[in-house]
Amino acid sequence: MTATQLFSVDAAAEGAGYSFLISRGDTRQEYRLPGGEHTDYTAFYAALARDFGTRLPHVTEGHVVSDTAPEPDWRPLILENLSPRTTAGYGDPAVLKTDEGYILVATSNDAVDAFPILRSPDLETWKHEGFVFPEGEAPTWTAHGHRVGDFWAPEMARVGEEYWLVYTARQRSNALAIGLAKAPHWSGPWTDLGHPLIVGAAVNTTGLPDDPAQPVLSGGVIDSHIFIDADATRYLFWKKDTNGIWPRPLAGLLRAQPVLIDALFAAEPDRRTAAFAAAIQPWANARRPMERFFLMQPLIEAVLDNWGPVREVLASIPEAAAIVAAMSTPIHAQRLSAAGELIGEDTLVLQNDLDWEGHLIEGPWVTRQQGRYWLFYAGNDFGTPAYGIGVAAADHPQGPYVKQPEPLLKSTRSWWAPGHASVAPGLDGEPQLFFHAFFPGSGGYNAFRALLTTRLRFGADGVTLV
Repeated sequence: MTATQLFSVDAAAEGAGYSFLISRGDTRQEYRLPGGEHTDYTAFYAALARDFGTRLPHVTEGHVVSDTAPEPDWRPLILENLSPRTTAGYGDPAVLKTDEGYILVATSNDAVDAFPILRSPDLETWKHEGFVFPEGEAPTWTAHGHRVGDFWAPEMARVGEEYWLVYTARQRSNALAIGLAKAPHWSGPWTDLGHPLIVGAAVNTTGLPDDPAQPVLSGGVIDSHIFIDADATRYLFWKKDTNGIWPRPLAGLLRAQPVLIDALFAAEPDRRTAAFAAAIQPWANARRPMERFFLMQPLIEAVLDNWGPVREVLASIPEAAAIVAAMSTPIHAQRLSAAGELIGEDTLVLQNDLDWEGHLIEGPWVTRQQGRYWLFYAGNDFGTPAYGIGVAAADHPQGPYVKQPEPLLKSTRSWWAPGHASVAPGLDGEPQLFFHAFFPGSGGYNAFRALLTTRLRFGADGVTLV
């Protein structure tokens, strides 16, 4: 039996869940998933690792967390859902300081109420104040509802006498887009533009073609951020979500050319994981967008753990050119008019080029400190302990930016996957970083994310934590 021996997968829907009959060589095993949530798939892959020798999910293994590194001084702010209608905590937190206290908006994923709004007078006590788009009030251009919509990474800014909110939502085509809503007050009522502000190319609901030689589509756009400079010039930052579209084409390539599995992966659990991804890929193509990610996550983690060799081998294969290109995620910036329209030149300001970042960077946030512009961003896989927060500096909002070589924040024994930061003045006026993190042993879509903060110091040599 060789590591590249392919799996056989017989999958079927069973009510809200699925059944899988998996075979490889003389081993045959049946699995039943009660649902199609991230936790269901994580448990399934842990069982698959036990029975077939595939890799354990990172969230189960947690091996990237050091047992000896000192614990940083991160202050937890919110450790539970503060509304029964908030289902997954406060991921991608954007904090804005106002005359009425600190305002927080956060990701809501596929909850029926989009984007919780919270307020705190003192960064100690937080009160749930409502939602940007309560149930039934989502913009008409968005797909909404449990297991249908995705509402990510909202951010509120004071622009003149208005409040603007930029956010990510899934269009009815399933492609992710960036929206803009405006309100006279941070609590609303919020009026959406009625159409996306920025769109990416739509990805077919059945997935990309199985033929890996086909060009990879550009995918959606996510993680928008408004930066207002000292002269009131407005900039919009966002990320092209190319990282979401290479895993299934890679699995399709391995399905067509299984001999590549041994060339890409040295460890047998990774090889078996890749072989299973190749087998499950046709079925994954017909799932809803987030389930496609759940099904491919073990392959993604195997690629990230072999990042250099995988990219080197794929770069030598002509039919993998589009896959390699999609492994680079660019962050762009462009000026905004007073009406909220994009004007001027679209500039590429940052992309993943450090080993710790893996296949993506995302969640940009820019702050002006000490006469320079500091761009905080997240890197690697958001649902695993490999996720972290990096920072880069520039002399102009649109760059060029120079990164600090190592992540500013990374997983600890107490908190996993710190990510998607925002910056606001603390009670003493000094800058603080606000970010989310998972409790140890958890992670993934719709898992609870806590709100934490830490103080920052900016200097000639970069950013440090206080």
